[in-house]
Amino acid sequence: MLSKTLFILASATLATCQFDPTSVPYATREAWCNSQTSACPLLCLQIPGASGTPTSNTCSAATLNYYCLCSNGATPNATEYSQTIPYYTCTEANNQCVLKCNGDSTCQAACRTDNPCGAQDPKRVNVTTTSASASTATASPTETPVNTDSTGAASRMNLDMGHVYGLCVVVGGFVAGFATLL
Repeated sequence: MLSKTLFILASATLATCQFDPTSVPYATREAWCNSQTSACPLLCLQIPGASGTPTSNTCSAATLNYYCLCSNGATPNATEYSQTIPYYTCTEANNQCVLKCNGDSTCQAACRTDNPCGAQDPKRVNVTTTSASASTATASPTETPVNTDSTGAASRMNLDMGHVYGLCVVVGGFVAGFATLL
């Protein structure tokens, strides 16, 4: 029953994208399948109660049919991720649509906007909340990062930018010093 449902969903996805798998070179489809099977364990990690070792993880380069079954019996929604068969087929369908537009930019834009690929409403893991204090006359927002640590990308970027600005000040000072000596 589950495989029948998956087949129907996969067929609906391919029908929505109006995509013929044989229009893509077999080697490209093999690469897509390799990406799909590599992504499956990572997608399973996104599901509560599942490990990174799927029960089933297959993909056919001939048909682009794939199956990812996590250790807890759930199947991840691969359409919300890149590097998966639904993402590749959707992107390729959009590319083929653009080619059929014969340079018409309105048609080309419609190809992409009418058929978006990947996550449309991704889960936000790193969220900042703002609150106001009622005890003061002026409300002061307080930022509370969620699921971050001191080695997060934002912290590193701020630290790196501080180094860049500091270097600019030092170099500027040297240039100004040499300019006054001349």
